Amino acid sequence: MIHQMFVAKSGMYAYQRSMQLITNNIANSQTLGFKRSRVEMESLFPLVLERTLTEFEEANVPVAEKRRKYITYGQGVRIAEVSKDFQQGTIEITNQPLDLAIEGQGFLQFRLPDGSIGYSRAGNLHQDAEGTILNPNGHPLEPGMKIPKNTTEISVDEEGRVLVRTNNEPEPRDIGQLMLAGFTNPKGLKEIGQNMYAETAASGTAQLQAPDKDSMGKIRQRSLEFSNVNIIEELVSMILCQRGFELITKSLQSGDKMMTVASEITR
Repeated sequence: MIHQMFVAKSGMYAYQRSMQLITNNIANSQTLGFKRSRVEMESLFPLVLERTLTEFEEANVPVAEKRRKYITYGQGVRIAEVSKDFQQGTIEITNQPLDLAIEGQGFLQFRLPDGSIGYSRAGNLHQDAEGTILNPNGHPLEPGMKIPKNTTEISVDEEGRVLVRTNNEPEPRDIGQLMLAGFTNPKGLKEIGQNMYAETAASGTAQLQAPDKDSMGKIRQRSLEFSNVNIIEELVSMILCQRGFELITKSLQSGDKMMTVASEITR
């Protein structure tokens, strides 16, 4: 009976972690560029297979007893992986000149205070008093870019070229080129807060390219990519998670009652 309780304990932890991810997804359903997280579970049986085979060598325990204990029961469940779903979110028009959506797999780059580079899908940019283009958290776009004073129009084409008109000039002039970062394995990126990611050994080194090249994606000005969270799916997942948690709780309560009865019988 103790063994079954440990199995139930593993299930409770897995469902608890799943519920945390689901609520985080729902809370960020309106966050620009947010990518939903999902949890992958696996049985613990393969992890203890070697130990099981070793204990089958015990001569003083009948084979039927070993099979019932180590194979029929299993060893519970664990969270194998928590991964990000980088599927494209909904793109909506905002008509703000520095709102940029990426229609593809690339990431915008931002220079962080410690000098490192952070990557994000959120393109709600603005300029400070000096014209430097920043994200909402004040991190400058990389490569850096400044909007000249007296600018009357800002244009960003699909290939990431930034053009401006100052004082209603007849011809726009080029002030910079947006670059997008791509990764061999985006799921390996590390979340660093503020809706940003950092590269890791698992993600691979960032590969920089101009927009509209390969799978990097096009730039859509005056638009923003919203979260890829589907509220209906998350609510269904939450209900299933709650039901699973309830079943495990009931199994623990039943096990506790059985142990209490067994203890009273032996008195």
